[in-house]
Amino acid sequence: MSELHARSTQHNGQLDLVQLLRRFWEKRALFLRFFFAGVVLATIYALVAKEQWTSVAYVSAPRVEQISAYLDQRRAMARVTGNQTIDTHALSSLLFSAFVTQAAISRNQWAYLSESDYYKQQLTGDQRADRLLLLELVDQLKIKAPEHDVIAPYYRFSFSATSAEQAQEVLNGYLDWVNALAFEQVDKEFNDQLNAQILSRQTDLHNIEFKLMTDRQHSIENLEAALHTAKLAGIKDYIVARQTEGATVIELSDSKRLFMLGEKYLSAELETWARSPIIYPPNYFEIKRELEQLEPLRHYKVNSLLYFTQRPPTLPLKRDKPMRALIVILGGLSGGMLGILWLLGQEIFRKQDLTVVTNFRQENKLLEVNRQ
Repeated sequence: MSELHARSTQHNGQLDLVQLLRRFWEKRALFLRFFFAGVVLATIYALVAKEQWTSVAYVSAPRVEQISAYLDQRRAMARVTGNQTIDTHALSSLLFSAFVTQAAISRNQWAYLSESDYYKQQLTGDQRADRLLLLELVDQLKIKAPEHDVIAPYYRFSFSATSAEQAQEVLNGYLDWVNALAFEQVDKEFNDQLNAQILSRQTDLHNIEFKLMTDRQHSIENLEAALHTAKLAGIKDYIVARQTEGATVIELSDSKRLFMLGEKYLSAELETWARSPIIYPPNYFEIKRELEQLEPLRHYKVNSLLYFTQRPPTLPLKRDKPMRALIVILGGLSGGMLGILWLLGQEIFRKQDLTVVTNFRQENKLLEVNRQ
């Protein structure tokens, strides 16, 4: 009896698969409704979904002609400070490093994007939503360093926006904004060095002038005191201090003996000190000449491009997303799968109901047989 029941169950399972396929064919209209519903919903989503376009730029260290004005300014100061040579490669690397460093700072990215027209056009007035929007824009601004062992290394800058024009505009603006910011920082460091050189020479000139003025005033005061003494002593001409081999020697090194020169000589000497110009040493004029060369560099207007554009920000011709064709295909497949699951669920519930009814009937038959 059990063997017969097992065969019957196996046979019923084979019939179930055939019946299931037949059932699907009978309900194919329902399957098609699910399929087309998925296609329609996916199409609507593909049409209304926010688009994303990515503009890309490749940049590297600036060429010499791009930093020629700044290089001239550096060389002008180097000539004054000791005829030092300027390593153009090192200077180019320094400027580009400053550019990349400033571009990669998140604070700068936030500062630029928060003031961009692209961001302001999307403001909603909700502080939390606007902050999340700004955070999303910062995530769309990406910088990729060059790979190792590349013949012509370059940095890859990219920005994604809802239109090709906006993506290109924002990326162009960011490169220019960072260039100005980085150059301002580098130029400030140079001006600090320049001001230090100028201040050092101004101090040297002031010290020389102060020393000469002090010496002059000291000499005048000594001569005035000596002249006053000579007048009191009634000394009109030289008085011999001592004689050496018939020559008269006046002890001028001793300020207390200057009155011995006499009123006539002291008056002439005092008038000479008071009216004659100060005689400066040669190094005073050398320092002054260096200052004349350094001072104009303070007002030297320089605008340099700190990067070389291997590929300017592109106007993307193909959007990143949504991929509408793929979305529609996946929508149709999803609708079809839901249709199959729906029909399969219906068949399972129907089969369970039939099984319950069949088992009930079989139990009734067994009961009747047992009674007989």
